[in-house]
Amino acid sequence: MPRQMSCHGLGARIFRRFSVSYRTVIEGFSMETGIACYTRGPFLPTVSSKHSPPSVSPSFGFRNLKSSSLFGESLRVASKSTLKVSRTKDTSLVTRCEIGDSLEEFLTKATPDKGLIRLLVSMGEALRTISFKVKTASCGGTQCVNSFGDEQLAVDLLANQLLFEALNYSHFCKYASSEENPELQDMGGPVEGGFSVAFDPLDGSSIVDTNFTVGTIFGVWPGDKLTGVTGRDQVAAAMGVMGPRTTYVLALKDFPGTHEFLLLDEGKWQHVKETTEIGEGKLFSPGNLRATSDNLDYAKLIDYYVSEKYTLRYTGGMVPDVNQ
Repeated sequence: MPRQMSCHGLGARIFRRFSVSYRTVIEGFSMETGIACYTRGPFLPTVSSKHSPPSVSPSFGFRNLKSSSLFGESLRVASKSTLKVSRTKDTSLVTRCEIGDSLEEFLTKATPDKGLIRLLVSMGEALRTISFKVKTASCGGTQCVNSFGDEQLAVDLLANQLLFEALNYSHFCKYASSEENPELQDMGGPVEGGFSVAFDPLDGSSIVDTNFTVGTIFGVWPGDKLTGVTGRDQVAAAMGVMGPRTTYVLALKDFPGTHEFLLLDEGKWQHVKETTEIGEGKLFSPGNLRATSDNLDYAKLIDYYVSEKYTLRYTGGMVPDVNQ
């Protein structure tokens, strides 16, 4: 299978959390997600031994970052000493989450883990800022090349920085890794009661200037490990979709369904959609069609979709393609 079609990268691991049932995805959408969930290379660093300590890059330190107005007053004034982790073994929920809830209201009802709530709210603040920058920033020139050989646009770097800062200000992220900075970055959060996060800051950044939809994708794992883990180990997964509308799509391990929040004009996230099952669809989003010339199985798959009258809907970005 061509490298671009691989579903074994981090993106595929994260998107599996968006299905209510992994079996539903495999049986109902196996071929479609197999095409849509492509990555350009290994997302996370590998380790030679399970017992090897994580490789932490000292070049991306955040302990000395000063308060930023990007994340609002609530994030700037809260100190780490005032934040307590609240976890309970009983995950039964008394209050039902409702359409129309704010992000904070939804999370308070969906999980008792205060650290996870704060982390996801912090990421929501970053997504809000990234959405604004995508709509207004100049993306005409490239800045540099990341470790996978992909050219980075200025907006890539900005999104990357905003997400790292949000994780640092959450006080509950221990390690973080991104497509632009694949080495583990120490965010200063606790190991016990904390989380590690991996993300692609701006999937589809090369199509920003065409005014296509782009997005951010991230996964949250408990503790201090981002290697030797699977999608099933995640406590949460999310994506920010930035197009005509900006949405924040969340899935929590111990809470049913996938939940979509719309960014309102006043800058708040509002719960607008709940998805509890995925049926078989008739859309396909094939990446790297040139591979059909030397991969007969891929060519047969495309022929099958065409003969069965599937609808081609391909944007060039994994986040919008999977979101549809």
